[in-house]
Amino acid sequence: MILESDGVKSMSEESRTYLVRGSVEPASDETPFSPTWTTRGEIEGFVPFDGMVMQSVIGGKLMANWVSIEPHKVVPRHQHPHEQLGIMLEGQLELTLGNETRLLNPGDAYTIPPNLPHSARTLEQPCVVLDIFTPVREDYARK
Repeated sequence: MILESDGVKSMSEESRTYLVRGSVEPASDETPFSPTWTTRGEIEGFVPFDGMVMQSVIGGKLMANWVSIEPHKVVPRHQHPHEQLGIMLEGQLELTLGNETRLLNPGDAYTIPPNLPHSARTLEQPCVVLDIFTPVREDYARK
């Protein structure tokens, strides 16, 4: 039971009803892709930049990447037409979005609008980030 306190709000009755209403299994021809079950250890990684390994899981219109970066590495300034959301899982990462730079720690999250230039670097320790892209980054999907 979730109580409304400390900045946590309970869902409305209308929202709860929406969550459970119409839970009917679709026919196989009604789903745009097959469900995926995997573990990180089963996913082959690829190296987009020196000192970085990515492991991708791809759905229909989005993808998630475990991004592991060694200490003292730089992700060069770049941009792409994909919306990106990241969640820090381990270590620290100095992330620059446009002209603003912040130091991220486990539990921190960020969003990057399409085409916004961004870069990153690790400091003394490695890090692991979960990055989510929509639409799917075809350049990562082919790796």
